Formats: sequence, C-alpha cells, structure tokens
Amino acid sequence: GVVELPGAGEVAQILYTSGTTGRPKGVAATHGNLAYGWGGRRRPFAHSRYLAHAFPIGTNAGQWMLANAVGAHPAVVTLGRFTPGRFARMIEQYRAGTVFLVPTMAIELLAAGAHTKADLSSVLLLGSAAAPLPGTVAAQLTAAFPRATIANYYTSTEAAPAQTVMLYDPARPSSVGRPASGGAVRVATAEGEPLPAHTTGEVWMRSPTASRSYYGDSAGTDTVFRDGWARMGDLGYLDDEGYLHLVDRESDVIKSGAHKVSTLHVEEVVYGCSGVVEAAAFGVPHAALGKAVAVAVVGPVDHAALRTFLRDRLAPHEMPHHLLTLDALPRNHGGKVDKRALREVVL
Repeated sequence: GVVELPGAGEVAQILYTSGTTGRPKGVAATHGNLAYGWGGRRRPFAHSRYLAHAFPIGTNAGQWMLANAVGAHPAVVTLGRFTPGRFARMIEQYRAGTVFLVPTMAIELLAAGAHTKADLSSVLLLGSAAAPLPGTVAAQLTAAFPRATIANYYTSTEAAPAQTVMLYDPARPSSVGRPASGGAVRVATAEGEPLPAHTTGEVWMRSPTASRSYYGDSAGTDTVFRDGWARMGDLGYLDDEGYLHLVDRESDVIKSGAHKVSTLHVEEVVYGCSGVVEAAAFGVPHAALGKAVAVAVVGPVDHAALRTFLRDRLAPHEMPHHLLTLDALPRNHGGKVDKRALREVVL
C-alpha cells in the first residue's frame, strides 16, 4: 500500500525544556522545523570519521546529535553516562575528529586531567553548547586540545534551528558569536523594539524555517514566540560588528539595592582565581538590599584569598556576601547549574 508521509507542518517532536526557572514546558517542533538544512550534497563535519558527544538524549542538543547520526558525515558515538575518563578514552579509541559537550563536562575533563591521560590529538572541532562557556575555560581547552577549533553554540529548545556560533577569540572572550544557519538575532525591548549596539536588552532569535511552539499552551506561546522570533530569556547586547554578548539570564540578574548585578560577569571573574574549578553566582535575600550576591565554588580555594582577588576586579555591589565551597554544583538533566537549588543550600 501507499505510505502516507507526514506533512511538514505536523508535529514531529515534543521536548520538555530544562526548567531552571519554573515548571518545564513541552516545546513542539514540526517535521519542517527538524528537517531544515538537511539533504544537501555537503554533509556536515566531513573532517571526521567519528563524532563523539556527551549530551543526554532527551535534550535539544541530544536530539540534534541524533539528527547528525542520520545526516552528517561521521558516525556518532556517545556514552550511557558521562565520566571524564571514559569520555576521553572513547575519543582516543575512535580517533574522533569532532567532539560536542556542555561546559560543565569540559570543566570536569580539565579538572580530571583527562587530556593528559588519553591521546586527544585527533580532535579538530570541539563544540560546546547548552550554556555560556567561560573565557578562562575556553582558553584552557585550546591548550588541552591543541589541534582543535573551539566553538560555542548558542540556541534554545524554543529557538532551534536558529543559533549563533562563536569560534573562540581571546579578543572577544564573552561573545557567543553571530547568527548561523540562516537565522537572525536581535536585542530588543520587552515590546520587541530593536535596540542600538552596546545597549542591553532582551535577546530574540529568528528561526530560518517554521518556528516552534509550546504544546497545548497558546498563552505561553504568545509570550515567547512572535512573528517567527523567539524570546531567549537572556539579556545581552550586540557590538558594532554584530557579535552577541550575553549579560545574564533574565531570571538570574541580581537586583541589589540600586544596582543590577550580572551573575555571568561575577562568574567570569571568579574563574580567573587559581584553585577555582567551577563557580556559580546567584542572588539570596538581604534585609537592606533586597538581594545580595552569593558565590558557590568547587575546588581548593581559600575564601580569604578569593575575596582579596575579587576586591580589585569587582565593583563593591558585585562582591559576594556569601561564599561557599561545594563538592559539586547542582545541575539539571541538561547540564545547566540549578541556581534555585543553590539558593536552598544557603537559606
């Protein structure tokens, strides 16, 4: 009999977002949305026979790797559960030319010295996705993977396949790049009015194909999706050459007294202190200021030494009122730091 193929506008996939800020929502993608960009003669990542990744399958990044398994040039290999040693040995075993991971896994690889125990010289492209890659970590990765181009991919479950891509550039350590894959990016007011360069506002991305929606939630869809654009939930600005710089998650900005503190900026500075393996900044209640800055670190760092280091590099309102050392930062399924869980640790 004749097989009826689904139409481009029919729902192909429902992914639940990581839910770092509230109840996870189901994001529906159509066949047309998922199939965008595939089927050309040029198959991606042709420099590799194998692509190794460490994304959980039920995430947007993990699903993207399934699409790569079907349409890209290399065969795709992954682990059931990530550990730095096993992941490094897998890269060595398959001589993987392309590797994808999230920043927390990159940090774990470096901290474990996995790059000194396995031969990772086959890697020509190291892609990081799902969260901003701290500049100091990107610099360490360039040393650990000397033949690799370090690329940071920025998108969301709602905005895909729109994305920005940034090849690590020490001159622009905080940028997540410029639009790729036919999409577009803008920084705008809450009403959607575009803002000039170097002005912080809401980050929006436009899909190059049919956009996604929240499954069974038309009210939620209307607040995040507008005329082909998706609100990212991030604050940022564009520089004169169109590179996007993230300031913070809208929900993570700490309103402390008269100031707004970027947790990404505080984290970037904390990462520069020796002994810091991982860092997360977050807001906690404060009687006079409303909110104050707290910082959790992983690694053998002395709190007094860290405060001295930060005093010359942070404004007074950015200085942490609370410092705590943890064995590991709490994370959600997608590998992002769960700042709500961190607040509960302090409170």
